[in-house]
Amino acid sequence: MVVMNLPNLLTVIRFFLIPVFVFVYLSGNRIAAAAILAVSGLTDILDGYIARKYNMITKWGKAFDPVADKLTQITVAFCIALSGHRIMWFVFGFLVFKELIMVLGGIKLYKKSDVVIGANWYGKAATLIFYIVFFVLILFGRNMSEFSKYILTTAAVALSIFAFIRYIILFLGIRKKFF
Repeated sequence: MVVMNLPNLLTVIRFFLIPVFVFVYLSGNRIAAAAILAVSGLTDILDGYIARKYNMITKWGKAFDPVADKLTQITVAFCIALSGHRIMWFVFGFLVFKELIMVLGGIKLYKKSDVVIGANWYGKAATLIFYIVFFVLILFGRNMSEFSKYILTTAAVALSIFAFIRYIILFLGIRKKFF
């Protein structure tokens, strides 16, 4: 049974913000799209803070909070790529691949051990950097050089690769205990 506490409700709101972002972004309103992305990011920070501070952490929240983040990131990368930022096609493909691997690994781990791996500082840092890069590209990308976009995007991808490797190491350590 899903406990619908405030942190989980904020996660659900982030899921609903995804199609709203797509509609607003594709309609050309970059300022509103950036505002929606900012609200999504703030609700992510707020739900984690509330869950930890008031001991409202649930397995559902640990599982679906990162799903909301990753679906948001993948969707935003896709939208930005559609608007002509070529490097975002790589980011989109990378995020889809990475998240598919992590979801499949997470499902396997949960089925075998009932363990849900929550977000760690490196995953949170990678998410924050992606949100910042996306925000900058949405608002200023049309006026930035390709090199500047490449540097920003490379920094976000590098941190995401680091987080991915750390999660793989964590997964393998837990896997040894249960498989």
